[in-house]
Amino acid sequence: MMMFTRMLRRQGFYRVKNQDEPVYMKHNVGIGGIYVRIENKRAHITVRDLDIDREFKGVARLEDFIDQLEDESYRQKCFIVNRMAEAGS
Repeated sequence: MMMFTRMLRRQGFYRVKNQDEPVYMKHNVGIGGIYVRIENKRAHITVRDLDIDREFKGVARLEDFIDQLEDESYRQKCFIVNRMAEAGS
């Protein structure tokens, strides 16, 4: 559990208060709220806006998944910004 916590803090997640089990969250403009609940040596990630609900046993796989989500969000944002720039010029 401690390894999940360290990785989530490094990724910029904050602990949600008043929860029975540890829940961490982060907000990304392109993705929305990312919630990670830790219980029984597993991490459950939920992204409500994208209808994602997955479970991870390993810290590295969870970190890779979060990085992929954020990379894809950044690419989509750049694509939209470039389209708007082309239309405006």
